[in-house]
Amino acid sequence: MNQEICPQVKNFYSLPFLLSWLQAIDFPHKLGICERLFGKALVSQGIRWVKTGSGIPWKLNLANPTHRWIVYGKYEGASFINWAKKFLPSDAIIVDSGANIGQMLMYIAQWVPQGKILAFEPGQEAANWLEECLSEHRHLPVEILRVGLGASTAQLCLKSIGANYGHGAWNQVSENEGEAIHIVRLTDELAARSIETVNLWILDVEGYEIPALQGAEVLLKEHRIKAIYGELHGSNGQRIIEYLSTFGYRCYLLKNNQLYIPDKLPSHTNGLFLAN
Repeated sequence: MNQEICPQVKNFYSLPFLLSWLQAIDFPHKLGICERLFGKALVSQGIRWVKTGSGIPWKLNLANPTHRWIVYGKYEGASFINWAKKFLPSDAIIVDSGANIGQMLMYIAQWVPQGKILAFEPGQEAANWLEECLSEHRHLPVEILRVGLGASTAQLCLKSIGANYGHGAWNQVSENEGEAIHIVRLTDELAARSIETVNLWILDVEGYEIPALQGAEVLLKEHRIKAIYGELHGSNGQRIIEYLSTFGYRCYLLKNNQLYIPDKLPSHTNGLFLAN
């Protein structure tokens, strides 16, 4: 890997040879092992452009452990990324809500050259970060929408609930606390673009999943959203499963590149919902 892959990028960090080699290899506990081997060296680099596990350069804050995971390999684990690569046609339409700095779309956008990703990110810092990264990859079919998804159009807030290093994974929608944001319905945004079907909806909105889904009820009833991949945490995860089941979507988990229906839902996991 060298800067020739993205020659206009400044402040580029060339990874150690061993880490570059390991990026393309999936193995159990990879993120933890790589963190023990390379974490200390990466932390000292701070904010740099670096080759990611997706194979393309991205701006990351290497002092942030979640950004270092993006370097090591497949951010949400190999099973979902591998499934999505097989499942998505080259002209797929994808909704990435809670797109953040692009840790998921940096993979998926490379596989849908004739398709489109609608990247919903209401947080100003994360959206700016994502926009800067995409400016160096203009061939990727991504449209950034600086709004959140909900049941109806509204003016709400985005509250920080944890450390923030340009990564908004610990922000939650709030009635009156935090950064002011605009909420829209997914149904309206798709209609405005004459989009009738979504191949994949990545739903990562930190507890605001049900309102986001309510803004797409027409699409869910008609199964015009083929697959939904979302975070399932505690009682909120169970509510998501029950809500989507009323529209005929079944929850699967992924392990070792295989889909399975769990006997018992883990307290914190990610689920893949497919129409029965």
